[in-house]
Amino acid sequence: MNSVESEKLLDIPLMVKTANALNDAVNHSNDYKDSLKDQDKAFDGLNQTNLNEAQKRAVNKAISSTNNCGAVYGRIACRQVQCKLSS
Repeated sequence: MNSVESEKLLDIPLMVKTANALNDAVNHSNDYKDSLKDQDKAFDGLNQTNLNEAQKRAVNKAISSTNNCGAVYGRIACRQVQCKLSS
């Protein structure tokens, strides 16, 4: 096993601990719960628009792309914070 593989294996417990901590934080966050309610209302409204399948796919792609962009941004932000904390 090379050093890169070893490093990845060593990261697994940290990733699990981080994921568990994040899940705990999210489950106790009123902001997150409110955000989920807003999301549900938005999708209910979207479902009432009677879009055809092509329109639904276009909307889904736009929403998914926006979510992915936010996830990448958040991941980069977390890395920056980690780097600053470890410096």
